[in-house]
Amino acid sequence: MRRRRPRWDALFLDRDGTLIVERGFLKDPRRVRLSRGVAARLKTFTDEGTLLFVVTNQSGIARGLLTRAEVDAVNAEMVRRLAARGVPVADVLVCPHYAGGVVRSLAVACRCRKPGTLLHARALRAHGLDGRRAAVVGDKWDDVGAGVALGAAQAHVLTGHGREHRAAVRARAPGAILASSLADALDQLSRREPRDPA
Repeated sequence: MRRRRPRWDALFLDRDGTLIVERGFLKDPRRVRLSRGVAARLKTFTDEGTLLFVVTNQSGIARGLLTRAEVDAVNAEMVRRLAARGVPVADVLVCPHYAGGVVRSLAVACRCRKPGTLLHARALRAHGLDGRRAAVVGDKWDDVGAGVALGAAQAHVLTGHGREHRAAVRARAPGAILASSLADALDQLSRREPRDPA
């Protein structure tokens, strides 16, 4: 029997302040806390076949505040906690760049730092997916802006830095879903249909 196509082919989630509790430049995996209520809701998406990607700007690496190994350890713990709840993560996509950084090799303007979409586009291409059947969720304009550029659905959450970025999102992406949390955004996305390119 042919498997039913998922409502959303891909979810691109911001990490800090969206998927996990905001901790600043987080380097200790023991401080990882999933946002309340997200694991069960994400499982309904991944059980349908939706691919879950975490896309995160980690300027702390370029600023010399974090090492890539520390960021990778935090990401591994986040993935472990989701997997323990039956939620597979297709990939964690990290931008280590920041033009004002002190690590010379990383102090560059790049296309992978959100709202750039290089990381999203690579993931979509690798899996043969279309951005119009994807959704992007985050607490900052950078997250929502990437969704706009991809032609994906966008959801802005008010956790993390969400309230600070609300005016920018409202002005530049008035059609974005407004959600109190990632759990709320997922509930709203579960009731929406993507713009199918077919």
